[in-house]
Amino acid sequence: MPNCYLLAVCGGSSLDQHSNNVTLFNLVEQVNLPPGVPPPANRALPLEVHAYFLVGPTERSQPFEVRFAMVASSGLETFSDTFTHTSRTPRYRTRTLGLPFPPVTDQYQLRVDWRQSGSTDWHREPIGWPINFVETERTPTVTH
Repeated sequence: MPNCYLLAVCGGSSLDQHSNNVTLFNLVEQVNLPPGVPPPANRALPLEVHAYFLVGPTERSQPFEVRFAMVASSGLETFSDTFTHTSRTPRYRTRTLGLPFPPVTDQYQLRVDWRQSGSTDWHREPIGWPINFVETERTPTVTH
């Protein structure tokens, strides 16, 4: 079974074509929301979600599905779309654009779920990424 060993949210990333190393830019642990601003039309923030997996020999070349869950301190969960992946190597990394936008401000854990394609049972990985959604106060306009 795939095992997620890294989960991160960032503003952007870069892949070095010579070394195949990835650089993550602007790691995100808090999202400040102005009061009264509606959620994005697609219910996702334009941030990158990186999930890196170890894949065993028997799982290679076998499709598996991944989804991300924003889990609030209250237990409320908001899910991303489901994405299908297939790895032919022992390590597999994904970069998904779009962090699920939760319905309320709170402290969240971004979690990753996976399942074998065709299965109905999701497996939640123990790894998580803490991220706070905070409503910011309006600041008065400076007039001098």
